[in-house]
Amino acid sequence: MSAPSFSSFPPSFSSFPDLEAGPSTHTSDQLPKKSSRDKETKRDKNKDKLKNKKRNRGQTKDALGGKTGHGHDSKPVEKEQSRLYYSDRRGDPYNIEYGGLHAGDIPKYHIIDQALKTSNDIKGGRSILGLSRAWTATHRSGKGVEVGPTGRRKMRSLTDSSSRALLLAPPTRRILQSGDSYKHHEVDGFLRLPSGRSQGVDLDSYRSITARDDANSDSDTSGASEQASDDETSDDEISLSSYQEKLKSLEQKLDAEPTSIETWLDVLSHTLSTIPLSSKNATKARSEITVSILARALAADPKNGTSKILRIRYLKAGEEVWHKSKVRAEWEEALKVGGVEIWMEWIEWRIRKAGNGVDGIVEDAARTLGVLRHQQDELAKVRVFWRIAVVFQRAGFVERATAMFQAQAELLFEIPQAVYGLPHETQLEHLEDFWESEAPRVGEVESRGWAAWAASRHEGEVPAPSYNSDTPPLGELDPYRQWASREARMDRSNFLPSRSSHNTDDPYSMILFSDIRPLLISLTSATAKDAFRQAWLSYSGLHIPGFSLTLPTSNEINWDDRWNMGHLTQRPYLDALFPSDGIHDHLTTEAVAGVIVGREKEYANPFGPVKCWGHRVLGPLDGIFEKGKMKGATWTNENVEGLDHGFIRRLFTQLRLGAGDADWDTLTLAFEAALNVKAALKHSRTLLSQNESLAHWAAHAQLEVIRGRVDDARKIYQTVLTASNAASNLPGTSSLWWNWAQMEWLNGGSARALQIVLRSAGVEGQGGVATLRCKRGLDDAIKGEKAWKDREGWIKLRALLELLTGADVISALQVFDDHLFGERKKGPCRESLLVACLLTIYQYGVLLKNPMAPAVLRQRVDKAMNEYPSNSIILGLVLEGERGQGVWGRVRGMLGESGAKTKDVGRRVEEVWIAGWERGRWSGEVERTRSGLAGAVESERTRGSHVLWRVYIEFEIRTGQFQHAKKLLFRAIGECPLVKDLYLLAFGPLRSVFNGQELGGLADTMAERGLRLRTGLDESLEGWKGEIEEGPDSDSGSDEIVDNARELRRLMPY
Repeated sequence: MSAPSFSSFPPSFSSFPDLEAGPSTHTSDQLPKKSSRDKETKRDKNKDKLKNKKRNRGQTKDALGGKTGHGHDSKPVEKEQSRLYYSDRRGDPYNIEYGGLHAGDIPKYHIIDQALKTSNDIKGGRSILGLSRAWTATHRSGKGVEVGPTGRRKMRSLTDSSSRALLLAPPTRRILQSGDSYKHHEVDGFLRLPSGRSQGVDLDSYRSITARDDANSDSDTSGASEQASDDETSDDEISLSSYQEKLKSLEQKLDAEPTSIETWLDVLSHTLSTIPLSSKNATKARSEITVSILARALAADPKNGTSKILRIRYLKAGEEVWHKSKVRAEWEEALKVGGVEIWMEWIEWRIRKAGNGVDGIVEDAARTLGVLRHQQDELAKVRVFWRIAVVFQRAGFVERATAMFQAQAELLFEIPQAVYGLPHETQLEHLEDFWESEAPRVGEVESRGWAAWAASRHEGEVPAPSYNSDTPPLGELDPYRQWASREARMDRSNFLPSRSSHNTDDPYSMILFSDIRPLLISLTSATAKDAFRQAWLSYSGLHIPGFSLTLPTSNEINWDDRWNMGHLTQRPYLDALFPSDGIHDHLTTEAVAGVIVGREKEYANPFGPVKCWGHRVLGPLDGIFEKGKMKGATWTNENVEGLDHGFIRRLFTQLRLGAGDADWDTLTLAFEAALNVKAALKHSRTLLSQNESLAHWAAHAQLEVIRGRVDDARKIYQTVLTASNAASNLPGTSSLWWNWAQMEWLNGGSARALQIVLRSAGVEGQGGVATLRCKRGLDDAIKGEKAWKDREGWIKLRALLELLTGADVISALQVFDDHLFGERKKGPCRESLLVACLLTIYQYGVLLKNPMAPAVLRQRVDKAMNEYPSNSIILGLVLEGERGQGVWGRVRGMLGESGAKTKDVGRRVEEVWIAGWERGRWSGEVERTRSGLAGAVESERTRGSHVLWRVYIEFEIRTGQFQHAKKLLFRAIGECPLVKDLYLLAFGPLRSVFNGQELGGLADTMAERGLRLRTGLDESLEGWKGEIEEGPDSDSGSDEIVDNARELRRLMPY
């Protein structure tokens, strides 16, 4: 063994003892000098060592200097073993000599005996001075050493290449389930435990151990041989993975029933599960697999060719791999099958291609409406009409879209008596005369309608409303930003068509009747007319949850949420989706009197800005009351922010069908309550003066509760239900009784609520007999009610009776379960009753603090979430159940690409908001949110949604990733070429990463694709000397450089 060398030490190493001599015993600083005789003795010893090495080549040397040989007795190893490292107790004289030790003379340390191996097979030189020999240096790098236990093998990390290869490798062995469910034998649901007492042993059974029956022994021998042979054959068989086993079972089902559409879709989803959406070239690979499997499905049986879902998914996948001519031919072949679903997807395909701009879309819509005109499905016509209006709105032709709704409303609600009943084309000719007169139309100020205009014989016409073409000056200095802001502002404000008397140079602001005539439809049913009114409200930005689900005739495929949820792209909704404090972390701890304590977790309202549920699951004035505040309402003040309130009020007034239009009046009151509850009550009194129906009284009482006046609401319920003796068979009676009982129950009046439930069944008195009579009466009312919403009211009263009479919450749940089992598996009826059940549990256990196991609500909510994954009410209850539990993994499991079900647009946007539900956690969920949005824009279900592209780009802007947002913008305008708002992002929020040449190219692209530009970009750049004159190498990222520098300063010194 050689001693370490130090450059600052004298060349003499006499201070180091001999390793063979064992540990040093000197204690003084000065060592005695050796004589010449001692030196000769040392020389002789060295010669003897060399001889011994040559003679004993088979011997090995251990880590401590002891010799071991093969076949000879080794000397006993001393307990006190010698050390590998020694400290020099003699000081360096250069340390006290001025100029003796130079700053560059750093002592050099070398590993001693690196090739030496200890008994534990650990490389030498890994011992650490000052630590026990149980710890060694396991790894050395430029940053330091890693210390670990001696003799323990270093485990591989997940980032090693070998670990990644092992994770990607397919399984080679399978874990089979044992035949025995439990290790120990179970008796009556219990496991026997050994007893300390000695139990008597049967003598015969004891003797049977030694005496073996020959027959049994032969059978045992044969059984063992058979088991051995089975093991040998099982080793030779090919073991299938779980993926292959499931695929094999699905293929067997297809062989037995090739016409099963559900099985074909299961095979497709199971096969696509091997290719994640985030992988490279995933879109093309998944499309090729989809085309291959669905081609088999269509060729397996002629009946499969009539399936709309197979056709649509086959064509959408073929768009990625086929030639344009083949795609066109396949679509024409699919149109022969018919169905509004295929026609709607064909229009979507034409919009994505945008070959002839908006004019080409009008031709395609006229062709579709011409086919649907001969069908009885009027809701399909409303669906196509609404889609074309959204195309005009997103392309910038907002006046043309508004003109479509105005002309259609005049045709449906203001038609003159002389024209009523005539053919559709004849009605359009008379309507053209009214349109060309430029009289005020529906939605405009002082509009009297087409019928009043015809009755007055065109005399005394009201002047047309004024048209405002000017916008106030903006504070932006950059002309590109000024131009984009002006375009967006004018699209929001100037949506009404202009007249010939207006002084405007914009030719697209005035709409001729010939521009919209091919798109007008004929509707006769009251359901279709009501759907048209709600479609206009949704187009105007007032989203009605569940309305779009009522338009399709079947739920086989309904992807309209890709375009009808445009309200989520408005600025108030975008601000609500993301935390206001950005990506900065909140401090989770703080010091109080020198002690570190954790801060209380802060959560947002679990019922977020996205409102998604089935039709009439919640009423317009329904909600969840907590501490006097209403949560989860259909419309709040944030939902109506930025809308034209005067225009929407005129729509509610002019599209009303009379005093008996209770549902429309309830929507009107909900809109007014979102603005001002006091004004809504005033308007409700006006409506009650015209019609005192139960629905109007129920809405007025709900407004009183929202305002906080419980006593006034109680007087209304007592007057309407008790004093007037309203019949239980009238529509809306059960809802009134339930609203009254729920109000008293949530305000702590359980006894009063019980009396209300008894009165609803016509039972007077108290006690067990009265309760039994009430149960029987409510059961009879449930069986005799045909309307599902009224039947739901009686069911909720029946469940509330179980809770108020002291029964367990399980009894109330049993009431809901009995009727949930009888409802259809899908549809708004089952969803509404399921939500009512969950809200009852939530109010009983969470709001009223009654004793209840938290698992009761969690288990119910989890099952409901699997059945209705996009319902925002159920999602809010999921978050409420996880509040304060500290198990964020349950919520995190719902985000991103989790589960086999395809997520719609509403669910994708909800997940973006969920990431910031807990204060201070959003920065830690940025990558998971980005992954979820990346999968959403790659999924065939939501790829063409401009809503998701807008949210994704806004997300990258909020996180400061402007370059990534720029790349997303180019992808977005490729998937949604007729959405003007996406182009304007390059001129506004992303201005810092676009130079003048790129912005000029985008403006040219907008013009080539036929988008509406109110003013040319060249006009806005006149007289401005900036990037427009610079070359392509000009640097326009100064803002980004400043942002990066600010971010680096924030992260210092880390």
